[in-house]
Amino acid sequence: MRRLGSALLAAFLTLASIEFACFIWLDLVAPNGWRPSYVHAPSKFSGPWLKEDDPWGAWHYSETGARQHEDCFSVALKSNWFGARDRERTIDGDPHRTIVLGDSFAEGLGVEAAERVSDLLEQRLGREFLNFGAQYDLGPLQYQILYDKLASRFAHDQVLILFLPDNDFTDNDADFWRQYRPDFARRYRPYYQATDDRYVPHYPVPNPKDGPLPAPGFLASAGETILDNSWAMAAIRSIRYDRSRPDHYSGYFDFSDSELKAVLWSFAQIKKLAGDRNVTIAIIPRRGDFTRVAAEGKNRLGEIMRRFGAENGIDIVDLLAPMQAIQPETGKLFLPCDGHWNALGNRAAADVLEKALRR
Repeated sequence: MRRLGSALLAAFLTLASIEFACFIWLDLVAPNGWRPSYVHAPSKFSGPWLKEDDPWGAWHYSETGARQHEDCFSVALKSNWFGARDRERTIDGDPHRTIVLGDSFAEGLGVEAAERVSDLLEQRLGREFLNFGAQYDLGPLQYQILYDKLASRFAHDQVLILFLPDNDFTDNDADFWRQYRPDFARRYRPYYQATDDRYVPHYPVPNPKDGPLPAPGFLASAGETILDNSWAMAAIRSIRYDRSRPDHYSGYFDFSDSELKAVLWSFAQIKKLAGDRNVTIAIIPRRGDFTRVAAEGKNRLGEIMRRFGAENGIDIVDLLAPMQAIQPETGKLFLPCDGHWNALGNRAAADVLEKALRR
């Protein structure tokens, strides 16, 4: 019995040492965003803000307010009657309005609402920009469903899609999520499922509105909780993820043919739903994209998107070169603790889009 106790104690101390070492590595030595579930949340909120029970997945509770906090920002959040982070809008309003689709960049993560690109464009162009952006892993398939189910009901004559290649190629890729995201089987959000010549949304879990998910058994639940909240498992996921991506990753270059095909299909569907309304896609660069395009001496995604736009009657605005012309020190366009635009980045993007949308 004493030997068994000693063995168990040794095993416990070994596992604890591994956990501590992985914590030091992920939190201090090589911080890269991979964390156990108990510390890996969309962000810190002062109250309820995000939910996932709509057909497109992530959305905001309607008519609510909160604050979102990170190390370098604290901003007010307020949603309108249909759940957008936006001022109140009417369905049957001015027909000359713009619908804005996108993820956290569109929502304006890290900046006050008045500082984000949609609000700046509304002020400068004298027309309403209805912001349907949302954080928490929103991707092109979700833009498409959100436009179909909600945004298209509002009178408008223009659609602006803020396309973030850094993660939009994988946000609705089920294979990617199964491999790298432990929350894949717990979140109600759509993924691409290819059929003959199109895609249909696949949801790994039932809609929470239809009732709670069946509770797993005690052992399964305990094992899942331990794995989700382990620094060692987060380190393993981080290593596997890093090995799957090339050095100096850039969403402007490092996407597969299947990922590109799916994303462009969603953009084409939005254009089809929009009819004769103008559709503009703005391509958003992250920090690493500026460096990679300069190193390569070419812009793989920009060239593909220009051809796609010409073939489908969609205007393409690549923000990379013009934003760099506005602010050559491109790091100043982003929040210091986060990869999203700061107020300067939003103003630079608005400067570029204002000229493009006036044409």
